[in-house]
Amino acid sequence: MTIAQWLRHHLLATTLLIVTIVFLIILLGCLLAPSLFYDHWIWQYYWGPVVADAREHAQTLHGVTTIEGYTLISELTYGIILILAIIGIYKLLKRLNITIDWRFCLALTPYILFGPVTRVLEDTTYYTEPAVYTFISPLLYLQTAAYVFLFLFIGYTIERKTTTRSLRQKTAILLATFLLCDLLYTLLWITHTTGGVQPLHPLLFLTTTLLAFTPIAWKTYKHTTPSINTTIFSGGLLILLPCILLIAHYILTPWSLSQGIYLTVLAAVLLIVTAVTTTVWAIGRHYRHTTLKAYTDPLNLSMLAGHTLDGVSSYISIYDPLHFGLPPYLEKHPASNTLLTIWPPLYPIIKILLIILIIYLFDIAYKNETIRYTRLINLLKIGILILGLSPGLRDLLRVTIGV
Repeated sequence: MTIAQWLRHHLLATTLLIVTIVFLIILLGCLLAPSLFYDHWIWQYYWGPVVADAREHAQTLHGVTTIEGYTLISELTYGIILILAIIGIYKLLKRLNITIDWRFCLALTPYILFGPVTRVLEDTTYYTEPAVYTFISPLLYLQTAAYVFLFLFIGYTIERKTTTRSLRQKTAILLATFLLCDLLYTLLWITHTTGGVQPLHPLLFLTTTLLAFTPIAWKTYKHTTPSINTTIFSGGLLILLPCILLIAHYILTPWSLSQGIYLTVLAAVLLIVTAVTTTVWAIGRHYRHTTLKAYTDPLNLSMLAGHTLDGVSSYISIYDPLHFGLPPYLEKHPASNTLLTIWPPLYPIIKILLIILIIYLFDIAYKNETIRYTRLINLLKIGILILGLSPGLRDLLRVTIGV
């Protein structure tokens, strides 16, 4: 057996070994040369910006000052981690024989929305330390991923591993899981450790819990075992719905300084996104008997809508071209900021054209070559969707509620 074959057969063990070695090197470096490893590397490029973001001003440690936002080094690091994560997730989902398609993407929708909604709550200074750090990227993405995997494995176990259990037993197990989450929240609320300045009352949380359980209850009512996608979707609603209630609470009674509510910005951005997406869909629909039919695929259109939202939201919130009277905003990503500096409209235009090109490469130019890797291609598309929709929705929500 060659080294390459051994690595393929022991991929998980090899990955854990590499991660462990890297972690030990960093740990030893921080202990033996803290100024080099921690102050001028981890603090300056990774942890410092998170602390600055949480405290909303620059932070200094041992003479090293950091500000909130991303650097070129941090973006490259997170990009490499993202690529490795996608490969690992692909291997896992393939091994579990879970189909990655539009239905799977819909199941992930609450988690995709959870990120930007909780980031906006962080912008309103809702979270207190140390909980606030878990709602700032990259820790927010790790937290969200943990929720996804939790409900994925619960759904996988219910659907495929407990075949001997009755439908009522499976539903009861899922309901008990949801109510356990509600119980844990109630205990946090009683002990005043929810991590928020105005936490929801447990009865409100219970209401959202039961509402999140509705898709599973509907499946049971139809005498159908809740699928993996259904369990993932309901689990996402469990964590998303309370956050949406908190956003509504902030709009009605702000707990921090707000620059005002800008519903006109919300309407303008959504109108532009709808116009761009509809135009591309209409062209694909008109030429549906050709390869341009790929531009009517829901997942492809979702990618386009997500990145159009990101580009347009950034452009409007930073430059206020329609003169809405918006408070000042800045772009945190170096690459995006470069395009906006060259010519502000260039950023949304480039993002739209880039997604159109990606769709062309995946579904038209190299369709035959990639047909064996449909699961991987769809996972990449979902990743691309998240990279556009998540920051775009956060920017839009921030501007809309004036934080």
